Amino acid sequence: MSRVSVVLVVFLISFVAASGQSIRFLDFESNAPIEGAVYHVTSLGNGANAQGVTNKEGKGQIAVPFPFIFKVYHLGYQSVADTIHSEAGLDVWLKPSTNQLEDVVVTGQFNPQSARNSIFKVQTIDAVEIKQRGAFNLQEALANQLNIRVSQDLAIGSSTLSLQGISSQNVKILVDGVPLVNRSGNGNGADLSQINLQNIERIEIVEGPMAVNFGANALAGVINLISKKEFKNKTEVNVALQSETAGNELGLDAGRHVQSVSINHRFNQSLSSLISFQHNDFLGFQGDAGFRQHEWNPKQQLTGNALVKYQNDNHSVFYRLDVLDELIEELGAAQNNFLPNGENRPFAIDETYHSKRHSHQIQAEGRLPFLNRYTAFASFSDFERQKRRFTKDILNGNEQLTSGDGDQDTSTYRVWEFGGTGFLSPINNFNLQVGYQISLENVGGGRILSASQGIEEYALYASAEFQPVSKVVFRPGIRYSTNSAFGSQVIPSFQLKLQQSEALQFRFSYGRGFRAPSVRELYFEFVDSNHRIFGNPDLTPETSNHLSINTIGKYKVASKLVEVDLNVFYNTITNQISLGQNINDATSTTYLNIDRFKTIGTTLTQKVSLGQLSANIGLSYIGRFNQVSESEENLERFFYSPEVNANLSYSFPKKRTSLNLFYKYTGRLQTYFTETNDQNQQVISIGEISDFHWLDATIIQPITNVLEVTIGARNILNVININNSGVGGGAHSGGPSVPISFGRSYFLKLSYNPKLK
Repeated sequence: MSRVSVVLVVFLISFVAASGQSIRFLDFESNAPIEGAVYHVTSLGNGANAQGVTNKEGKGQIAVPFPFIFKVYHLGYQSVADTIHSEAGLDVWLKPSTNQLEDVVVTGQFNPQSARNSIFKVQTIDAVEIKQRGAFNLQEALANQLNIRVSQDLAIGSSTLSLQGISSQNVKILVDGVPLVNRSGNGNGADLSQINLQNIERIEIVEGPMAVNFGANALAGVINLISKKEFKNKTEVNVALQSETAGNELGLDAGRHVQSVSINHRFNQSLSSLISFQHNDFLGFQGDAGFRQHEWNPKQQLTGNALVKYQNDNHSVFYRLDVLDELIEELGAAQNNFLPNGENRPFAIDETYHSKRHSHQIQAEGRLPFLNRYTAFASFSDFERQKRRFTKDILNGNEQLTSGDGDQDTSTYRVWEFGGTGFLSPINNFNLQVGYQISLENVGGGRILSASQGIEEYALYASAEFQPVSKVVFRPGIRYSTNSAFGSQVIPSFQLKLQQSEALQFRFSYGRGFRAPSVRELYFEFVDSNHRIFGNPDLTPETSNHLSINTIGKYKVASKLVEVDLNVFYNTITNQISLGQNINDATSTTYLNIDRFKTIGTTLTQKVSLGQLSANIGLSYIGRFNQVSESEENLERFFYSPEVNANLSYSFPKKRTSLNLFYKYTGRLQTYFTETNDQNQQVISIGEISDFHWLDATIIQPITNVLEVTIGARNILNVININNSGVGGGAHSGGPSVPISFGRSYFLKLSYNPKLK
């Protein structure tokens, strides 16, 4: 057979094979077919071409021989051009575009809208990024966010944060806009490790006071967890198994093991439901600790939630239940106990911390004849934490409670919350929001004065958005609240947004904040062999002022869109509440109002997408006020601390593989402190918490359409403890070092996600 004949036969076979085929485009994340994608194919053999738009199955007909070049375009996905050589390449996965319509946000908004159109600067962490990080709780999701520092308390097994240099007592954490009740308060001071992300659609972060909308305790900002409530398929199941090392420790009795299951079902267009459970079993990290003991205590968490939603054309309502059951064990060292007969019955003194939380909330939203939109909610949260201290017989396991001061305690925190908003548009370019909020708190337990104390707060608020010209939006707001312990407060705010062009926008924000002392700060009483801590009923509320200027610009480099975000902020807090020595009793500590505290800083971030590579890079520089400088003129008024982060993600569409890298540099944290020198004189010195680098990496690989594997490494640089020279780490930390992690760890996760249409 001649060469020409061979070429013709190969050509005819290729043409016949391709002419009856269709190309199919699928979503890289969900594997769902992409309808409405515009494609164009050109044969490399004879130059024949074809074009079309994909149908509901994501398919488009082709009638050109292999091999051929294709190009595909879709508003919500990154454009792709590639070569297909055979039928094996006719399924193509597209990655959602970073230039698509921005995430829809709801925190502080009159109506759900894109982050770009929001008058507030809202940062989001969506479900895709949560999955890329391999994050199970809020601590892991926020680990490399700029302006956020996460700290660990090994004694009680908790983790908290600071935002813009301000402590967690001034950061309000919400779930669907409702404060999350915890050991420390109603939304503030939350333990991040107790906040499960299993069915969270996205996390919205707003920096700066949000007191007009969300009330007290939001001086530094709010973090709002938005739960999943919309389901595309009739039934969706998610089953996941994960095992992770704790440093170099792994096994059935070491490391961390997580099992989770989630099922959502859409009964019809109006009614849907979801139920999920997660077991997170951290078996502790022994490290260099002795027999039975751990450097990081074992922690076992059981979480669950359920949701039922009903909606029609004008209204929607949902009920949500969240449950937490957590047990932390602090195992003591074995001690000899010789009986009169010479027998040794070794024992240990152990402690357990058992936390339970049940949160119920019902929310409704919709339209009424006299309102463009309304929202309403009611919630009840019951948090209980029990401490037990006991001796344990090592040989037979018998336990006996000890009787020392503070050895046994049960603390409770119960909160009722009610609220609602109405939205009006009485004239063009003018929108009005009015709302109310009621909070009824009760704290009980042996460490609370008189065993039970409560605070009630009632508030009315209003804000308006006025757009005098197309490029300018003003938003003044005011909140009037009355507190059963501290009387009435009026809190104003003002925001301005200028859309200079499609590529350039400016925001200005002023907010006044208010934080009433918590029940614990007012009435806490804790006395044991190591502590004498008392609340202070004479505390006055904290007040704050916040100013920020934000600029977002977009430009192109070699046809690639780059987004730059510059933010400058200033916070001042008057009567800040802090633990200090009791002036009437040098042997005890109490909560005190210090004069004032300030932070100042700037943040610069840049986002860019280069083909299959997405990169977010940022820098922040935060100054914290030195109280000592008020009386010593020669001292620095602010100590500054830098932060740098970088999030990189690279995808391989054909293999549907995703490689992800998360890096953060946290700069040193300095402060002045008083110490006694060799001449027994009181002198002022500089102490610091050292800087450190943090690096995580994950690889996500779908095996089939319903099975996915994730391999990851946390703390690749193996940071364990960092130096602490003279800076107190809090009531339970302190000492010469600050714990960061138990060391480098690796994890493997398997996910099974069938979907029934």
